[in-house]
Amino acid sequence: MLAELGFDGITVSAWGGTPLTDLSLLPTVKARHGIDVTALYLVLHEGRNDAVLRRIVDTVEGVELIELAVQSSLNGGAAIQRFIASLLPVAERRGLRIALYPHLKHVTQTTAQVVALCQQFNHPRLGLSFNGYHWYASQEGDLDGRLAAMRPWLMQVVLSGSSMSPIGWGGVATMEPLDRGELDNFAILAALERVGYSGSIGVLGWDYGGDVYAKLHRCLHTLRSMDQRVLQHPVWRYAESA
Repeated sequence: MLAELGFDGITVSAWGGTPLTDLSLLPTVKARHGIDVTALYLVLHEGRNDAVLRRIVDTVEGVELIELAVQSSLNGGAAIQRFIASLLPVAERRGLRIALYPHLKHVTQTTAQVVALCQQFNHPRLGLSFNGYHWYASQEGDLDGRLAAMRPWLMQVVLSGSSMSPIGWGGVATMEPLDRGELDNFAILAALERVGYSGSIGVLGWDYGGDVYAKLHRCLHTLRSMDQRVLQHPVWRYAESA
């Protein structure tokens, strides 16, 4: 479906119980479906699934970027840092990149937290992802400042339509197609242009119901339209930062 719509790739999520045999299919995705596996998304529950995630990073094929969210911890910040440190030699050996993923209601919730970790490690294989939904829902603010701080380590960007609402995910904010909601994704694209980001930009389709095909079609059309406007109207993109 994604290939038919015109998407280039997909991020695959591997939850705690995902069999490694399922991940063994990742190298076949391009030939079978015509799209890349852009990233593999992992969620760390420090002290509980460390060994499982380390084994995945050590063995997975068919993907080059690992996105890592830290949802919970039994042993605190130092233990999380030790886990990240344990992944870096594996990433070096296997030619992988690790992108820390700020996620609402997780231990690493804000962009400031993942930037601090990247600064601490200062490792070429460790970076971060920017998810417009989680930045917006966390109400971190200061879009230009946050993206400028992230820029040296920014490996992936994901966008979503959203409105602050108790009916949304976690009782905080909705996840919607890019042409819906109150979150100004044109402003995000304009800010990314200002900091010189030219990497992958994806769509967060996590909480979609109904006709998913139609919603993803609208997302891709909206993303391409916004991207053209950012390039064609430089005055507009700078006006957005006012």
